[in-house]
Amino acid sequence: MLAFPAALFLSGAVQAQAVNATTAAVFSRPAMIGLQMSLKAGAKQGKVTPEQLKCAQGLDPASLDEVFKQLLASNLDSKELLRTQSFLAKSVGRKFAKHGYLGVFAAAGEPLPEALPRFTEDEMVDFEQFRTSSAGEKLVTNKVLETPAARTILNERIEKVLETCVPQQ
Repeated sequence: MLAFPAALFLSGAVQAQAVNATTAAVFSRPAMIGLQMSLKAGAKQGKVTPEQLKCAQGLDPASLDEVFKQLLASNLDSKELLRTQSFLAKSVGRKFAKHGYLGVFAAAGEPLPEALPRFTEDEMVDFEQFRTSSAGEKLVTNKVLETPAARTILNERIEKVLETCVPQQ
């Protein structure tokens, strides 16, 4: 049984509609890149076939959007959600998102496809204001989207998405 209360997750379904695709993509894009890099490493070890890898490389990051919409809606209240979306719509938020995306490459020991963005002093002030907000504390400090319960939900979705790449026995 999941440690994450199902009723709480389901109650977030209505609020998930309020999570826009751009916000979901901030989280789904790095997750998909991480998945693809993991499968690439598996292919080098002979655990993933070339066909499976090719299929996985062609997966659309948007296929993970719904799970991130649900996770965000389940972990943030409506004010926090609006605060997050407002932050991510600003220049500083887009740079923050790019840092997260590029961080996946760095964590995997892969070369960065582009340089890390630089933050201005004003952007650092904006980032610090977001980070210390209740939404920022949940997302940046407490990493609510990386908890074991959130990972379980994400892994279930990843398994479903990968079914298209694994031949049925």
